[in-house]
Amino acid sequence: MSLFSSVIGVLLVPLMLTGIYPQHLLTNIEIKAVNKLNIVEKSLGKNFSYLKEDVKILEFIGGNDKNKVDLINNTIYNDIMPKVAEAEKVSKEYFGDIVDNVPTFPYQIVSKPFITKNNDLILSFYNDYYEFLGGAHGITTRTSYTVDKSKEILLKLNDIFLPKYNYQDIINKEIKNQINKEPDKYFDSGNEFKGIKQDQNFYIEGENLVIYYQVYDIAPYVSGIPVFKIPLSLFGKNFIYS
Repeated sequence: MSLFSSVIGVLLVPLMLTGIYPQHLLTNIEIKAVNKLNIVEKSLGKNFSYLKEDVKILEFIGGNDKNKVDLINNTIYNDIMPKVAEAEKVSKEYFGDIVDNVPTFPYQIVSKPFITKNNDLILSFYNDYYEFLGGAHGITTRTSYTVDKSKEILLKLNDIFLPKYNYQDIINKEIKNQINKEPDKYFDSGNEFKGIKQDQNFYIEGENLVIYYQVYDIAPYVSGIPVFKIPLSLFGKNFIYS
């Protein structure tokens, strides 16, 4: 599945909207324009009796450097659309000859973006991709993106702080404190948390840095996606986008 997803990811961008998905209904909604970089929400819909789709993605348009903007968009597409293509493939293979009939429990995929910070400096958002392809329940995968509007680049966690600043210790301490308040929500009472990674997933929400983990990473399914909100005030002037 991983090889298939990788190949599909390459093929879908940038052809997905014009070649591979010609029947999709595209709806552009301008959310906010700052300088020359705008963002729109695209609604992509297909109709299957056996697979219900509600797929929305955010796309950046305009900007000063087309190559940079394309790189951001390609990253978003490659995180989401290969999953959609794989779900369509699996669904068709499973239902096979009964595609003309509506199954009692059709498969389902839902992809929705949520903007959490949008000012003159950055735009931060996450995308939740929910997938039900049979079994006891579906599962949600979260991806997140924080864009420097001036530089027109995706930011990594270390990019939002001054160079050589030890942000890791502050974040790790806060996460451990929050885990200790509700240890029963996590595997092994939270002992599986060993600290954030170099490429840690994050987004900015209001006045908080949000660190999150996927379902089953450090907690059981019933706990959902573990989210830890770290007040930006703890970093002082070391947070460079205040």
